[in-house]
Amino acid sequence: MKIKIFAKRTTVITTIAICLLLLKTTLTAQEIVATVNLNTEGMPTEQLQNIEFFKTTLERYLNTQRFTNIDWEGPRIPVDIMIQLTSIGRNNYSGNLFIATKRTIDERENTSSVAMMFEDRGTWAFEYTDGLTLSYDFNRYDNIASILDFYMLVIIGLDLDSYGELDGDRIFQRAKHIFDVAVNRGATGWNSFGTDFGKHTLIQDLTNARLDPFRKLIFEYYVDGIDLLAEDRPQALANIAATIGRMADFKERYLNLSHLMDLFFFAKCTELCELFRGNKDHPKIFRDLMFLDPTNTVRYEAAKEGRNR
Repeated sequence: MKIKIFAKRTTVITTIAICLLLLKTTLTAQEIVATVNLNTEGMPTEQLQNIEFFKTTLERYLNTQRFTNIDWEGPRIPVDIMIQLTSIGRNNYSGNLFIATKRTIDERENTSSVAMMFEDRGTWAFEYTDGLTLSYDFNRYDNIASILDFYMLVIIGLDLDSYGELDGDRIFQRAKHIFDVAVNRGATGWNSFGTDFGKHTLIQDLTNARLDPFRKLIFEYYVDGIDLLAEDRPQALANIAATIGRMADFKERYLNLSHLMDLFFFAKCTELCELFRGNKDHPKIFRDLMFLDPTNTVRYEAAKEGRNR
């Protein structure tokens, strides 16, 4: 009788353990944790009522959807989305999309590094009514889900790239497939030319083998630099300065223009200024940064002199 009780109790414990494991897998399998904010300034009152649950709809979709079949074991990627909405008729809207994503450094300490910031202006038009349910199908174009899916896949690919050399390849190909589906559909805002130059050049850069060396240097920037800061800051700064130098060499030898490079330094300028402000140990770093990111020359010059801009 005791044996039977023990067996029954063991079965219950095993069942609970399996359930907890499945729950853990479910919780960690999703790649994105997103916050959505809407700017509806200037929209008529009746349109505000129509769009009342749009934010909730998007957050529910982004935070419950798996965008890849990867067994995602690390922390979910923090993504902040701001949508500037305008009305173009009943249930029809246009929007500017602003996305900022972070790369986790230490989950226990809640530290992170801004990874990329995207601006998608004047290319998004869609129809929305409350109660709409979004679904993930990268073979089918949807005027709300597809643009979100595209950027989430790009973000996931970039996050993978920061942990392993070119680990985002397969995910970027999936994002490119979404782009191709949208272009073949003739969807507004997905043209390869004109106002949508950003998405086109972004996915071209991410899937262009010619830019693989720069993507490898982004991996190096994180693994040999940012991830090492808490453990050995002087060595981490030396490694980052060396990586920035190799990025400058790459641009000088092989590259005249890269949307990916522009986006990287658009996101990293503040971080680099804070890391090297007034630093005399790596005098070449600011010359390299001004060559790589000339639009922020004033900020780098101020940081070199130890000043805030």
